[in-house]
Amino acid sequence: MSAPPISVSGWRYQRSSSDVHIFHCEQASCGAGSKVTYRLYAANNPMTLDQFRESQAQIIKALEQRKPDQKITLLGVDGAKGTALPRMYRARRLTVTPDGVSEYQVNGLLFGTRASASLISSARDEKISNANYAKFAAAAMLVLAPKTR
Repeated sequence: MSAPPISVSGWRYQRSSSDVHIFHCEQASCGAGSKVTYRLYAANNPMTLDQFRESQAQIIKALEQRKPDQKITLLGVDGAKGTALPRMYRARRLTVTPDGVSEYQVNGLLFGTRASASLISSARDEKISNANYAKFAAAAMLVLAPKTR
């Protein structure tokens, strides 16, 4: 199995059958059991923040239709206005299952000159989900940024 383009210590890598890269936290500092996934795409995606916000509403609707007994709340959407590169969009969600289990997710799109990426961090704790997202987003932006001489 080839190494993923992004690597963060303390995480176990798993490649899915598709082109999704999955990392499982194996230490207390990242919330053992937490997960981060990403997928790389072509560069030059012209998506705007408003389009991203609309897509998040559609994703939540689709997820709730798939599992009607869970409740998903959009906690916030933020990101850079315009289409200049590099840029990031981020949505934060809370999913609560019927048995009361909560999971926080940060779902983001990262746009660089060499590629784009989707990145999802999920954890039982909101601060941990945000921190894990930030670690992987920083690593991803290094992969997406133009090569330096």
